[in-house]
Amino acid sequence: MRNQLKKRFVLSGLFVLSSFQLLALEAGGQEGELVSLHADERLTLDGDAVHNPVNFFIMQGEPPRLMFPVSQGALKGVQAWQIQIRNSDGRKVSFIQGTGAPRSPVIAWSGLSETGELLPDGFYDTQLVWRDADGLHETSKTKVSLLAPPALRDLARFQFKLDYTVEGLVVRIPEIMFFDLGQSRIRGEALPALRSIIAFLKSSPGNKVDIRGYTDSSGSLNGNMVLSRERAQAVLLFLSENGVDPERLTYKGLGPRQPIASNATEEGRAKNRRVEVVVLKASG
Repeated sequence: MRNQLKKRFVLSGLFVLSSFQLLALEAGGQEGELVSLHADERLTLDGDAVHNPVNFFIMQGEPPRLMFPVSQGALKGVQAWQIQIRNSDGRKVSFIQGTGAPRSPVIAWSGLSETGELLPDGFYDTQLVWRDADGLHETSKTKVSLLAPPALRDLARFQFKLDYTVEGLVVRIPEIMFFDLGQSRIRGEALPALRSIIAFLKSSPGNKVDIRGYTDSSGSLNGNMVLSRERAQAVLLFLSENGVDPERLTYKGLGPRQPIASNATEEGRAKNRRVEVVVLKASG
């Protein structure tokens, strides 16, 4: 088993490339095939916070080369896999997983917990674990660093749920934080949290923002569509009246569409009643 750590700074200054040579193994009929997990760590400065802060790369061979397709070579026959992220206490705080071989050799990590909270800045141990016909395999632990921009870190104080998607960064606002049940007027208690969103949007002035309102499935579809649209519009108006360029902003009401939890329980319905501020990736 070989475990070497190499780091180099990319000229742009936005990334640190960490190359971890992890494990020599017998798999897929190739004895001694070297599997490596590499990590591009984005130094998430203000103005560039809508991208995943870390991308993992699965590599094989010596010198290492991108493993594509992943189902061939050293990871052929994988039944399930998981990249585990642990804090300094050894507690698993996040993970990425799948069944079968990974579909892509490039795997993005959000730097978030599984429940959508921004993890603290610092170093984390990561480990690739997988199962095949020969049993369970795991690599040596390696370190990845996280650094969030101050404006994004400020959002975490209000316990917003965050999510990185192909569109960009989603800031998820539960109904209870901003609105009374069935109402579209923003409560006064929500203003500090809204101002933190404004500060974050101002730190990324080149990104368009789409504000989306959602409801649960209770009541009439027409009423839910109207309520969700009015709530999204209320958030847009507050942002535009407090320094966010209105040319950046759009909004829509989606009612009970795209639920994130089951509408069969009150807990699930409460999660579905929300407004999402989606900071879109810059085009080009």
